[in-house]
Amino acid sequence: MKKVKIQTIVIIILVIALLGTSSYIIYDNVLREDKKEVKEVKKEKDEKEEKEIKTEEISTSEEEILKEQIMDYTRYLADTYPTKVEEMDNQKVLYFALMKLNKTGEDFMESELEKVLEQFFGTNHPFVHEDIICTIDNEPLYRYDSAKRQYFFQDIHAHGGSGVFMPNIYEIQGEKVDNKYTVKAKILYNDYCGEICSPKMNYYKSVEDSLTGENPVFGPYDMEYEITEEEYNQVKDQIPTTIFTFIKDENNNYGLESVTI
Repeated sequence: MKKVKIQTIVIIILVIALLGTSSYIIYDNVLREDKKEVKEVKKEKDEKEEKEIKTEEISTSEEEILKEQIMDYTRYLADTYPTKVEEMDNQKVLYFALMKLNKTGEDFMESELEKVLEQFFGTNHPFVHEDIICTIDNEPLYRYDSAKRQYFFQDIHAHGGSGVFMPNIYEIQGEKVDNKYTVKAKILYNDYCGEICSPKMNYYKSVEDSLTGENPVFGPYDMEYEITEEEYNQVKDQIPTTIFTFIKDENNNYGLESVTI
């Protein structure tokens, strides 16, 4: 009798041990499968994200377009760098668009100026139409009629136009992710150009130096002088990199988003 009881107890213990072992094996296999599935999902997600943020070099034709736009922005807006477009002064941008429209002294339609704004700042730009104020005497250069959607020139300004910066752009490097473009450039400035522009006799590494005429990296020269590539290479490490970001919209405008230095 005792022997039967002992055998029964042993059998019960073995059954419990077997059930425990089986449960562990099942649990471990399920856990392994769950971990494997999580890893596969993570891998697929990482591969998808990597594919989505794939960086590409911009084409030569796009590089030329953006280099020209950078030259245009810098002539009129260099003293606003670094900047985000939504923080730019509305008046400065309207004046920039007016200069690019090339109709100073003529009346023109809002739609004409809007095309320039869209070309340089995209269809979703934050700028609004209003009177354009003269940068010299602070009086209206153009009156804006919102009913007619037209700009009317105010012929009351007995002076020339405002000045521009004179940039020399080097080392354009561009890349894109989807419709976002990032372009790096090195910029040397000549003397600030007022009503009369002087020849290239000084080269500066910043807008501030260009305005004050101080700390040229090359110059002053006795006559107009174009620096050589070899000369540029001697100072390029001293020149800050200016980074422009653009968003390409559905109408193929490369709208400026920000400028950092």
